[in-house]
Amino acid sequence: MKREKWNSIYRLTVGGLFLAIGIIIPRLFHMFGTPEIGMVLLPMHISVFIAGIYLGAYYGVIIGFLTPLINSLFGAPIFPYNLIMAFELAAYGLFAGLCMYLLQKIFKRKMKRTPRIFISLILSMIMGRIVNALVLFVMVRFFAMKVPAPFTVLGSAITGIPGLIIQLLLVPGIVILLYASQEKYIS
Repeated sequence: MKREKWNSIYRLTVGGLFLAIGIIIPRLFHMFGTPEIGMVLLPMHISVFIAGIYLGAYYGVIIGFLTPLINSLFGAPIFPYNLIMAFELAAYGLFAGLCMYLLQKIFKRKMKRTPRIFISLILSMIMGRIVNALVLFVMVRFFAMKVPAPFTVLGSAITGIPGLIIQLLLVPGIVILLYASQEKYIS
C-alpha cells in the first residue's frame, strides 16, 4: 500500500477515534457528576487539542466543530451553547494544528517537538477563547440572541482553570506518546 494512502487511512481512523473520545468522555462526566463539572474540567476539549496537534488543522477543525454538536444530541451542551462551542472547539483544532505546522516550518529542526506542542497548545487555547468571544459578540449584536456577553469568556476561562491544567498535563504527554508509537510502528 502506498505511504500516502496508508497515511490518510491512519489519519481518518485516528480522527474518528478522537471524535468518539470527545463524545464518550463528556458523557461519562455527566453520568457521574453534575452538568457544571464539564464547565470546570472541559473534557470535550482534550481530544480536539490532541487531534489538532497530532493530525493537523484540517482534522482539528472537523473534530472540534462536530464534537459539541454531536454531544448536544445527548443533552449537553444545549442550543445556542452547542453552536458557540462548535466554533470555539473548531478554532482550538485549527490553531493547534496551524501553530504546530508553522513552528515546524519556521524552526525546522532547531526546536524540538515538545516545546512546539506546548506553544501550539497554549496559543490555540488563547485563540479559541478569542473566537468564543467573537461568536458571542456576533450572536448578541447581529442576531439579538440571548447569550452571555462576550466579556464573560474571561469568567469561563477562570472557571475552567482546573480543565486548563489537566489539558496542559495530559495533551502534550498523549501527543508525544502518539508520535513515539507512530515512529516505532513505521520504522
